Amino acid sequence: MTTKEDISNVKIAFNNRHNPEYEVMFDDLIQDVFGFSFSPWFERKLWDEHYESYSVIENGRMLSNVCIYKSNIVVQGKTVMTNRFGAVATRKDMQGKGLSRLLMEHILSLYPNTLSLLTANPSVIDFYPRFGFKQVQTYTPEIAVNINNNQKKAIKYSLDDPDFMTLLYNRNQYSNIVDCISTQSIQIFHLLMEYADDIYYLPNLDVAVVAQQDGSNLYLADVIARKPISFESLKQELPFENIESVEFGFTPDWLDVTPTWTPVNMNDDPFFIKGEWNLPTNYCFPAMSET
Repeated sequence: MTTKEDISNVKIAFNNRHNPEYEVMFDDLIQDVFGFSFSPWFERKLWDEHYESYSVIENGRMLSNVCIYKSNIVVQGKTVMTNRFGAVATRKDMQGKGLSRLLMEHILSLYPNTLSLLTANPSVIDFYPRFGFKQVQTYTPEIAVNINNNQKKAIKYSLDDPDFMTLLYNRNQYSNIVDCISTQSIQIFHLLMEYADDIYYLPNLDVAVVAQQDGSNLYLADVIARKPISFESLKQELPFENIESVEFGFTPDWLDVTPTWTPVNMNDDPFFIKGEWNLPTNYCFPAMSET
């Protein structure tokens, strides 16, 4: 098909849910480029109107794709509409022909004034500045803490548990510094792919936590709550022992905790934004809302 000379004639396909044929082509591309499958997410009918896919298709084969997830993000107390870019993928045999550039330019022409963000693959760190994105420093919030709750009992939730889904979709506790609102379908993607065995319900607090222990460190990927709580009360209920430090996958101000902010290596995990964001000095975009 496609050479650099005739790329201007390429037709861009669009989908934003309820198209099984498109999903098969999309999943085949993602498996080919990234080595994992979206099938578990598709099977749960989680592709909603917020997730848009733009792609180049030839003879029933998806050659290149760029997705956006449209969501509201709180930035220093103000809620703003944003597009988070993800699933930027081109088959190896079609790379270098300008397909990803074509798709990026098309999407940005549709949303010229919408704040945008993305987490990039380190191998393509020079690609996104061509479209007005700038790399910014991100941070990991951490605290030193002693947790030895070997007698605490928590309920292990599964993604098939309706009580967990009710809690997830009715959460109303968010950071007032930086947070993503109503990204449950993306959060479930991460739960399916990374944390299916790491969901704990704490009945004394009516809170679910997504947590993994690695030696003496506890990674709290998410805390899902319907009412205000403090970290002081949360740590009394966490069913872990021999914990000396906690790392948060989100900005934890709403837990009434003051963390140490450790800069993320900008070469290992490059983060880009486009537009005027008014970002605070220290923040953590929620890992469970990444696309």
